[in-house]
Amino acid sequence: MNYEVFSVGSWDYIIVGAGSAGCAVANRLSADPDTRVLLLEAGGVDRSLYIRMPAAIIRAIGNPALDWCYRAEPDPSRNDRVDLWPAGRILGGSSSINGMLYVRGADYDFDRWAAEGCAGWSYADVLPFFRRMESTPLGDDGIRGRSGPVRTAALRTTHPLAHTFVQAAVEAGVTLNEDYNGRAQEGVAYTEVNQQRGRRYNAARAYLRPVRRRRNLAIRTHSLCRRLLFENGRCVGVEYRRGDRMHRADAGREVILCAGAIASPKLLMLSGIGPAEQLRDAGIEIVKDSPGVGTNLQEHPEGMVGIDVNVPTYNTEINSWKVVLHGLNWLLFGRGPATSPYPHAVAFIRSAPSEPRPDIQVQLGPYAFSFSEEGVIPYDRPAISAAINVSHPRSRGNVRLRSADPDAPPVISHALLDDDDMDRLISGCRQVREILGGPAFAPYRIGERLPGPDVQSDDEWRDYLRRTAFLGYHPVGTCKMGTDALAVTRPDLAVRGVDGLRVADASVMPSLTSGNTNATAMMIGERAADFIRHGAA
Repeated sequence: MNYEVFSVGSWDYIIVGAGSAGCAVANRLSADPDTRVLLLEAGGVDRSLYIRMPAAIIRAIGNPALDWCYRAEPDPSRNDRVDLWPAGRILGGSSSINGMLYVRGADYDFDRWAAEGCAGWSYADVLPFFRRMESTPLGDDGIRGRSGPVRTAALRTTHPLAHTFVQAAVEAGVTLNEDYNGRAQEGVAYTEVNQQRGRRYNAARAYLRPVRRRRNLAIRTHSLCRRLLFENGRCVGVEYRRGDRMHRADAGREVILCAGAIASPKLLMLSGIGPAEQLRDAGIEIVKDSPGVGTNLQEHPEGMVGIDVNVPTYNTEINSWKVVLHGLNWLLFGRGPATSPYPHAVAFIRSAPSEPRPDIQVQLGPYAFSFSEEGVIPYDRPAISAAINVSHPRSRGNVRLRSADPDAPPVISHALLDDDDMDRLISGCRQVREILGGPAFAPYRIGERLPGPDVQSDDEWRDYLRRTAFLGYHPVGTCKMGTDALAVTRPDLAVRGVDGLRVADASVMPSLTSGNTNATAMMIGERAADFIRHGAA
């Protein structure tokens, strides 16, 4: 289809993607009233009840009005299973449809980045940016932020069995940790969430709502960027579609790509930056041969252990006549099951005593559910479940173009479980089985639902996990920063080999952090804005 392209003028900075990082970049750059900023978002405004009400996450994930609903290729490590890969298509991006768990990551995650060539990304380097963005009553004043735009808090309504889980974990030898975002991550704790008064506090609410009337900031929703524009090796603007019209916007200083771990590499490749052979095969003119674009895709592999219980749990409460009462409790008071994301307690443990640091995350929820290509499916009886993931998996995948058509979905190939990941996941699942089978749960436990008492040997666990393991919904790494041959971006997030272009989102993470990735994505946005303000590329 041929489009007439309409110019929307020149801006100092153009930000592609109003997600967790993009919202932060837009806020910080537009703080200078002499700087003109254009923020483009393919989705709409974040007004949906499915976003505001935490428990409605099961209606948000897999909902094409809010979610890109990517589908991956069959996974050979899990019996050719085809997964949904969610990504927010709405102001706030994936912070609008995620589980709201706020996890910075462990100090050694960032020190590893620095040691592997990402100067300026050690824990000491990133801590000020976490503190700058946070506003939380939790933790130590010397470590946590008190006046930033991103609100975090403890859950206002915690299910009683979350207390039981914490007790059972301590009885099993896990240390109680009052703040896993503080000086040490290891141990069992209650969850910290991106909420205020029981409502989701996404990146758009944190970073865009307070500044939406700035005259130098233009926020364009329903605006799908189709390609980046280059002249003489410099990114000079973007083309985007809004409705049935194509627009061109010019960038006087920089374009900042914040489209996420799936869409950012796709857009780079559509624009001529990527593996040369793939670009030639797609008929795309090469701007820069960058073989690392789309590679290094990482995800947290997760397994489930759960028990049936004799007390009400939220998967049955929100699917009964009581949903009206719970909705009113949330609407009027900001309390009750409707305030609940999945996890109510979290633990960071070691897969083996010989491990130098925690390598397993556990999330305990008063829910029972399963995953399909369509989204999340609740279980129909009272039960609790623990999602166990491998914090630093060895498995890798990639994102490739299906064709040169910007509307064609990307090809996502990823084998979730290699042998080492599987062994660690089995160890984590066995430890959680011990916790849920402990004396603290005896008054409530009916029996083990998942994996079931027939699963005992390593081979039985492998078979179970190949059939049931799922994604953590934490994709990273496809435009990784660094100094090696496959690094797409420099440590200052500028794209290598071209001028005037940066990437700032989870795609630049060279490796996964310990835990959920949304907090780190927002921090990356803060860090990017600081790099830009102190020396544009």
